[in-house]
Amino acid sequence: MKAFFSIAVLALFLISCESKPQYVLTEFDYAQKNDTNDKEIAPQEKRSYTLMGEGVTADNLFDGARMNNFSSVGKNHYQVEISPENTPINPSAWYAFRIYSEDEKTVDITLKYGFGRHRYWPKTSTDRENWTALDSTKFTVAEDRQSATMTVNLSADTLYIAAQEIINSTDMLEWTQTFTSAKTQHEVIGKSKLGRDLLNMDITNGSTEGKDIVVVLSRQHPPEVTGNLAMMAFLEEIVNDSELSNKFLDQYRLIVYPMLNPDGVDLGHWRHNTGGVDLNRDWAFYRQPEIEQVCSDIVEKVNTSGGDVKLGLDFHSTFSDVYYTYDDTVESVIQGFAKEWIESIFERVPQDQGRISAAAVGSAVSKNWFYSQFKAEGITYEIGDDTPRDLIKEKGKVSAQEMMKLLLEEYNGEDQR
Repeated sequence: MKAFFSIAVLALFLISCESKPQYVLTEFDYAQKNDTNDKEIAPQEKRSYTLMGEGVTADNLFDGARMNNFSSVGKNHYQVEISPENTPINPSAWYAFRIYSEDEKTVDITLKYGFGRHRYWPKTSTDRENWTALDSTKFTVAEDRQSATMTVNLSADTLYIAAQEIINSTDMLEWTQTFTSAKTQHEVIGKSKLGRDLLNMDITNGSTEGKDIVVVLSRQHPPEVTGNLAMMAFLEEIVNDSELSNKFLDQYRLIVYPMLNPDGVDLGHWRHNTGGVDLNRDWAFYRQPEIEQVCSDIVEKVNTSGGDVKLGLDFHSTFSDVYYTYDDTVESVIQGFAKEWIESIFERVPQDQGRISAAAVGSAVSKNWFYSQFKAEGITYEIGDDTPRDLIKEKGKVSAQEMMKLLLEEYNGEDQR
């Protein structure tokens, strides 16, 4: 009798396993078409520029730097040329370089954009960890926004000047390694076009078997540092060992890809990978290796564990805070989540002036892939370039808390608030 019971249980288990659909990575035909085949890029020359007789040296010899030329244009006045990796491209110029002088002096530095226009307010640092926005009295932008001039004090100490704080691929690896508890598994799931690691963190309490999944992405676009900062605060809240965190991770699993475009980040690209392509337009074609490997890894992890993807969050940056969601024609597996989640963030963080932009599924971006591939909810979470850093951290923390509460309600039918 006991043997018969065991066989029956095994049969039911096998039937259950067989009935679970296996996802296949699928190409999608969206109304908005994008050519994501490789395009030629113009790599910047990595070098140090020393101006003889002036005692000033500038260089781009660090990961995340962007400076295409450095020259003197007058007494104590220097010009930094900034050009993109290729065109057409989002015309938002990323720059980052370091500079020092044999003697202490005050100088003017003009940023000259070879394409595009000024977007990012300059920040300075002496250690690449602590950054300060340049005083508004020391920075002017040309009327056509194709150049901008700053006044800075130079000395023998190296001064970093950048569009945003620098978080390159090494920095991201070091940050991921701070997740040391057993709930986080670290993996390199593939390589970028130039062979840099594509990092993955798999976060849950105990087994992944059958658990529903939240996927988190960041840094498809190299300059979008503020979105990266929000993602970091978001994930740190989820692993903080609070009662809410542990209850959530008992029932859910996070699959995280914290830097999808490490080549573009380290080479100081404005927008693209080293295939010259906007990665967030390739989520239906998988022509770029970074997107193909990440999407394949997600599908494989879902099929192996038997869980369902409920939500995909992609952290980005733009001019101001925005939440890109689906409109009412799109019925995801957690229909209504986005609206309730964002409203709960607004309620708890009233200084969040973000807007909601809803649309149908019509382009090959990550948000739409989550719906097309899994019928999951997809949200592009945009942080403004100049959103205060303490507000970014607060938004990341509160966003994580409210997501966990809402998904636990969906899972358990209980009110966690």
